[in-house]
Amino acid sequence: MARILIVDSHPADRARLLEQLGSVGHECVQASTAAEALAEVDRCSVDLVLAEWRLPDMSGLELAVELRRRPGALLSRILLVSAKTDPQAAAAALDGGADDFLPKSCAVPELLARVHAALRRPPSMAGDDVLEVGPIRLERQNHKVLVDSNPLPLAPAEFRLIAYFMEHPGRVLPRSQLLEQVWRSRNGIGERTVDVHVRRLRAALEPHQCDHLLQTVRGFGYRFG
Repeated sequence: MARILIVDSHPADRARLLEQLGSVGHECVQASTAAEALAEVDRCSVDLVLAEWRLPDMSGLELAVELRRRPGALLSRILLVSAKTDPQAAAAALDGGADDFLPKSCAVPELLARVHAALRRPPSMAGDDVLEVGPIRLERQNHKVLVDSNPLPLAPAEFRLIAYFMEHPGRVLPRSQLLEQVWRSRNGIGERTVDVHVRRLRAALEPHQCDHLLQTVRGFGYRFG
């Protein structure tokens, strides 16, 4: 079973999640703030972080972004739980580095199914620590992308997107595959999300004369390399 970190400022909600996840055999640890959560993943790695959106010291979305920068959380799946149910919140969560987004009111069977689905998927940051395609170098542990030693500033979604492209150089990748593998879920977002982030990634590569590496294959998807 998995080691799961539950992050929620409400003791009753933490207790409920501990009982539900512990009842199926998961080892659970808990934190009431983002600072406690970050200290926990620095101390000992976890397989999955289940975090409330509203935390006293930072939002769950900000926590997801910070976790993706932490070596101790590189192999963790991140699920955000929120009273928010609008598609924009789901898209923001997934763009910010979360693997899934679910309403706080969801039934226990759905919660367990979503947790187990996330655990079955490969971790977001699994794979070689350093990837290189042409002049582009990606360093996972440092969360950096360099073009001829010049840092390329990317949002978390663009970082995950270019990482997936660089893991599959030269292959045509359909939008549906990118949506599933990079965003980890289809809740509240569609394939147009992929096009938006591809445009942003191209715009970041253009000043370095590398935008030609990201090619559109009409009717199929995208190819990198």
